[in-house]
Amino acid sequence: EREWPEARGIFHNDAKTFLVWVNEEDALRIISMQKGSNIYEVFERLSRAAGKIEAETKFASDDHLGYITSCPTNLGTGLRAS
Repeated sequence: EREWPEARGIFHNDAKTFLVWVNEEDALRIISMQKGSNIYEVFERLSRAAGKIEAETKFASDDHLGYITSCPTNLGTGLRAS
């Protein structure tokens, strides 16, 4: 018996500074992170990847609510920084 459900997965780069989590809480979670304080580099990597993904498939969005996700706390920009 598997503990990890079917059709879920995490894909990451070799440095593990960029991850795409498929079918967890949201259908797609894009994560960019690294040690240190270079926020520009983290955001640039995230923005570049989101643009490439959206070129292939559009993210659900609403003019009033912003990006639509299955988790209400991620509604709007869909961006969480911590």
